[in-house]
Amino acid sequence: MKTLLNIFILLLFAAQSGFGQTSRRISGLVTDSTENGLSHANVILIAGKDTLQTTTNEEGYFNFSKIKAESFLLQINCLGYQSYSNTYDFAKGKLLEIKRIELKQTPNMLKTVEIKGKPNPIRIMQDTIEYNAAAYQVFEGDNVADLIKQFPGMEVDDQYNVKTMGQEMTKLRINGKDFFTNNIKDFIGKLPAGIVSKIQIIDDFGDEANFTGIKVGEPKKMLNIVTKPGMNKGKFGSTGMNGGTNQQYGGSGSFSFWNDSKQRMADIGYHTSNNGAGTSENARVTLNHRDKLGKYGNFSISNGFNTNNNAFESEQAVETINPLGTFYNNSQNKGKSNRSSNIFNSSYTFNNKKIRLSANFGGTLSQNSNTSASFNNQTGVIRQDLKNNNQLSSKSPSLNGNLSLAKILKNKKNSFSTNLAFSTSPTNSNQNISTNTLYYDRDTELLKKDSLLNRNLITSGSNQYINFGLNYSLGLKTPSDTLAKSSLNFTYNASVGKSNSNRTTFVLENAIPIFIDSLSTHYTSVFINQSLGMSYSYSNKKMRYNFGFNARPSLMSNNYINLNQKIKNNNLNYAPNINLSRTIVKGKTISLSYTGNNNAPSIDQIQPIRNTQNLQNIVIGNPNLKPYFRHSLMSNYNYVNIKSGISLQAGFTFSATQNEIVSNVILVPDTLNSLKQETRFENINGTYNAGNNYSLNIPIKKNKYAISYGGNLGLSNRAIFINNNKRFNKGFNFSQNVRGSINLKKLTVSASTNYNFTSNTNVLNTNNISDLYYLNLGQIGGTTLFNTHTYAANLNGSLRLKKLVVTANIDYNATNSDAEFNANAPRNIKNLNLAFSTRLTIKKRFLFAVNTSKTINKGYSLANANPLIINTSLTAGFLKNKMLNLKISADDLLNQGNNLSRYISGNSIIDSRTNQVTRVFKIGLSYSLSSFGGNVFRVDAD
Repeated sequence: MKTLLNIFILLLFAAQSGFGQTSRRISGLVTDSTENGLSHANVILIAGKDTLQTTTNEEGYFNFSKIKAESFLLQINCLGYQSYSNTYDFAKGKLLEIKRIELKQTPNMLKTVEIKGKPNPIRIMQDTIEYNAAAYQVFEGDNVADLIKQFPGMEVDDQYNVKTMGQEMTKLRINGKDFFTNNIKDFIGKLPAGIVSKIQIIDDFGDEANFTGIKVGEPKKMLNIVTKPGMNKGKFGSTGMNGGTNQQYGGSGSFSFWNDSKQRMADIGYHTSNNGAGTSENARVTLNHRDKLGKYGNFSISNGFNTNNNAFESEQAVETINPLGTFYNNSQNKGKSNRSSNIFNSSYTFNNKKIRLSANFGGTLSQNSNTSASFNNQTGVIRQDLKNNNQLSSKSPSLNGNLSLAKILKNKKNSFSTNLAFSTSPTNSNQNISTNTLYYDRDTELLKKDSLLNRNLITSGSNQYINFGLNYSLGLKTPSDTLAKSSLNFTYNASVGKSNSNRTTFVLENAIPIFIDSLSTHYTSVFINQSLGMSYSYSNKKMRYNFGFNARPSLMSNNYINLNQKIKNNNLNYAPNINLSRTIVKGKTISLSYTGNNNAPSIDQIQPIRNTQNLQNIVIGNPNLKPYFRHSLMSNYNYVNIKSGISLQAGFTFSATQNEIVSNVILVPDTLNSLKQETRFENINGTYNAGNNYSLNIPIKKNKYAISYGGNLGLSNRAIFINNNKRFNKGFNFSQNVRGSINLKKLTVSASTNYNFTSNTNVLNTNNISDLYYLNLGQIGGTTLFNTHTYAANLNGSLRLKKLVVTANIDYNATNSDAEFNANAPRNIKNLNLAFSTRLTIKKRFLFAVNTSKTINKGYSLANANPLIINTSLTAGFLKNKMLNLKISADDLLNQGNNLSRYISGNSIIDSRTNQVTRVFKIGLSYSLSSFGGNVFRVDAD
């Protein structure tokens, strides 16, 4: 019996030992250099005589279970990347979690591998939308911007500004690394589309969040270009000279040398011409260098100098509808401006996966001078003329710096980070203003008084700012058989700012300056914004969320030295913090974020003196203003069908403002029975904005054909003051777009149609104090009495034959704007634009281009023609790959350009026209360099 008992105990221990061996588990994540997961990578685990094999999922995760051995060999292979091999052991644990295995791109491919399978145009992951370049048409000469224009939900304008689902994008990285200036618009027109493997739109929470894994706040959209293997190095740029009939001549050179982390760039240029008002001159020099420093460090340094000297001449007609009637203002303005700036920036980053240190330092020196003369003729409710002469010179140096440190603690679950930032910017300006006001009798229109006022404004000031932040993350326990992570996060931020302003005003009488105490001020302003928060974070391979609570006290103290007056404004706001991102199923994600922020009023909004730069619109600050608090909510939904490639992107935004700072426009009579305008500032509640946008894309037959449908809908409520009366101005906008495309080897065609309706449009930022100085009588920022309907259609096609390439484009655009404040003041404006362009490539060497446009304008206040613009050019290419080009061009052959433009601001329609030489004949010679990975890529000019 004792023997049987011993055997039973022995078997029991053996079973427990066997159970312990089979319960071991490994999990991990395979990524590229951008920290995005690599799907379908082959993962092989070799443990003794046992070999296990699996592939990574769409997010790049893999796992093995029932591993008996205590140590094993892991091998990973993925097409286009270098193989990975490493030995691991479990030590005392039963679960081994490999945080991230980064695969390096293969430096050189022996031969191109043609993938005949159907590529998926879009791949949707947590925080990332990825476009596969192989699913779109890329032709010789295309740049990256040409490729991005084909992506659903993406927009690129003529200046290379990029939007995704209506959101601006500015930050660029290549293969997850900083790229020269990191500015999108600087490079997507220069880089060839042929080097691109994928383009990723990433929700970027910042480098510190990527290091610690704690992602809070509202992310910014970042564009990351993943290059094809071996294409992470190259030389690109151009140099040339040109001349034209408008006394135009100049030359420039810009070259960039890129070898992964090592980057050098030089840019120099000079151009001058006669722009119709006088001489326009520009000169620039920019140098940039970036490289590794040690094994884990990177540094960059750049310096740029730019100067612009421009003569200008313009005319403007403003029609303003007001409860008192209609104000008409016609003005002519001419003068000359001189601007120069010198910008220096440097940075250093150290990251060894345990510690991340980042330092930035920069400075700017800006100098401006401006001389202008204007004449304003005012009719309608009042009749008077104004003659203004203005001379202004200013100088504004600035310095800024930032130092941040983040560290993963020993247990690898806890982390802390801290940052310190500062900036300082003194300013000095001297302005001489001469205003001659001619008052007329309202009934007889005879001159009643000729008033002349000369004044000199001398201003000096400074702004200092310092910010300190501290974050600590306490890792929490999670089940041992998952890849989940959770933590409690504690944050503290404090920002302190100090502003000092000393403005002295003199009135000149018989050339003798007389000090005006009521128009002069000397004050200091100090604000302290703090934020104390606690949040809980959780993440796994399908979900990431963070929710918490923030207390945000704000203290502001203003000391008006010349008035011997001190005013304090303190405020305390509470706000939740929410951030959620979830992969519902493969190819379907949803995200949600909420943020709230304090914002202090500007210096000009709180200083209690009369700013008389514009005698017809005197601006007076309100020292009792409170800081305003803005709530922002944003949500996105992304879906793609893996088999069909059908994709849907949708977004929703909502914002509301407490204690919003708005202008209170008051019309007051003067001693001559005329009118003047005063603009004051008030805090007000009730402003909100809500909107959504959507984009549906349907690819057909491997994306050879595609249909897309998109649009947006927006509602707004703007709280405003008019003549001390509080009002609410509601807005509505609605837009729909349908687009179809055909993408074949020899033929590409795209067609689109668009309708847009907008009411309550306000293109000017009414919080910008400088705009208020130049408002005309009766103009009210923030409220609009106009509805605008826009109808647009576009047809674009390209035929590529063996020795001939023909490209054509037709645009139709019609705009109707109407306003009716009362029966006596209707207004209707119509604008029709027709455009056609074609390019012929003959024998691969010659390029002949013609661009024509016809504009029909009705309802403009300025005298206008209906111009027909014809531009043409002939380019001849020489040397291998046409690296040398001679171009002869003629702009506006019929000399009908009138540079007429219109925009709607508040309750006014504003027509503007600049005097500019439009008919110009030019000749230019240029040399281009575009070599990547040992291959030459041609990049055609847009």
